[in-house]
Amino acid sequence: MQTRTIEEWQEEYRKKHEFMLMRGYKEVSPYEFYRDLFPRGSLQQPLPENKSSLSLFDDDENGRNTTIKSDDKGKGNIIASQLRKPPNKTKQWIIYDDLKLLDKVVGDDFGLIPPISFFGKSHNKENAHDLFAIAIDVDYVQWQNLRDLLYQINRGIQLMPTYIVSSGKGVHIYYFLEKPLPLYHNLADMYANIKKALIKRLWNDATSLRPDNPDVTGIYQGFRCVGSQSKFGKDYPVRAYRISENRYTLESIRDFFKKFSTTIDISPMTERPKPPKNKKTIPLAKAKELYPEWYQNRIIDGIKASPPTKKKWTCKIALYEWWKEKIRTEVREGGRYFAIMALCSYGLKCGVSDYRIRRDAYGFLDYLDSITEDEDNHFKRSDIQAALKCLKESRREVTHLSKREWIERHTKVSIPPNKRNYRKQATHIRFMNKIRDFKVELGECTVGGRPKGSGTKAELVAQWRAEHPQGRKIECERDLGLSRHTVLRWWHG
Repeated sequence: MQTRTIEEWQEEYRKKHEFMLMRGYKEVSPYEFYRDLFPRGSLQQPLPENKSSLSLFDDDENGRNTTIKSDDKGKGNIIASQLRKPPNKTKQWIIYDDLKLLDKVVGDDFGLIPPISFFGKSHNKENAHDLFAIAIDVDYVQWQNLRDLLYQINRGIQLMPTYIVSSGKGVHIYYFLEKPLPLYHNLADMYANIKKALIKRLWNDATSLRPDNPDVTGIYQGFRCVGSQSKFGKDYPVRAYRISENRYTLESIRDFFKKFSTTIDISPMTERPKPPKNKKTIPLAKAKELYPEWYQNRIIDGIKASPPTKKKWTCKIALYEWWKEKIRTEVREGGRYFAIMALCSYGLKCGVSDYRIRRDAYGFLDYLDSITEDEDNHFKRSDIQAALKCLKESRREVTHLSKREWIERHTKVSIPPNKRNYRKQATHIRFMNKIRDFKVELGECTVGGRPKGSGTKAELVAQWRAEHPQGRKIECERDLGLSRHTVLRWWHG
């Protein structure tokens, strides 16, 4: 895709607006849009502060607290976020059923509202209550792309949306739901899979200038508020256009995909059942006879058993260095932020210190910014700071980011799975060991499994390092005429 200037994208924004009006699609106000998304009575109702009923919390007139009716305890609220750059501060507003505080983000520089109701005062998945719509972000959309998208929609190639929102360079496509869906933890993954299927279908050669770089986001994503400013400023607000009166259920979305032989599983993902308890108890007298040392320590001396120590699996540092090389060679615009998050995850798995991870992450700043294709999307120091926040999370929450599927989806880097020909790992290891033993019999490899004559490069690198204790990898490559991959492989012996 050729890089476009801000002025060219502003012209595309105006053309998209004129095209939607020419086609007869009604532009709705921010209040109309959010009233349709969150029907009256679906959110909590505020009361005057002088009424003392059972309340969830007490708030002031600015939306940070208000007395709530006791019969509204099962309902959530809209949480709107205002982002300030700089100084990179975020302010969140609680919007109740009257939508009175919607004005706090309408017209704002950067206001976000997800199609979700929340409990509490923070926009996070722990507080998420109900999902009111599935919203898809399609980026790099010219007016011709919008025309082709509507053509596909009207021909039944795409699912008919309820609204299309012009957000600047792209569009947000909203599919309103007949009934809000509860955001239980065991259901969120199912909703995310449905959204992923819609994203893959909506991003194509006709609808976006970058069909090969879809933005696969989660179900909790916030979207620019209708009526707030787009990236282009106050003269280019986010506009909403009504496309249809359609509202969907999970079954109706699944039936749409069935027409194209695509299967979507909408069965609830229940929690894994706990294993039955099969403990066999031994009478104390029998235990005294069978385990006299245990009986002495636990019963006579009263020594408590020490809790079992949890073993941690630490990978070799080569995994961390491998991902750093992937960042240098394969990461492209659209996957840079997640590549730094994956760097943190690999670093934790390999036992790398936080200091070294941060140093390496900031070391990629200039390179990652140099691969920018869109002049309005430079990679900044603040992006690395945001990605490094995952180091503050627990190891269990961060290391899931190193799963192959997650990295491929978010960083756009291809990582093919290990090929075992559908065998279990233990079976495959036995199979490969038998092949190795047969090669040893034929004289094709050594007992360790190395081909004959191998190891010479390792010796060359080891000898060079002994002669150049302060030498760098690039110097070793130049002196020995070896490839980067070979030097990295044998650098640590």
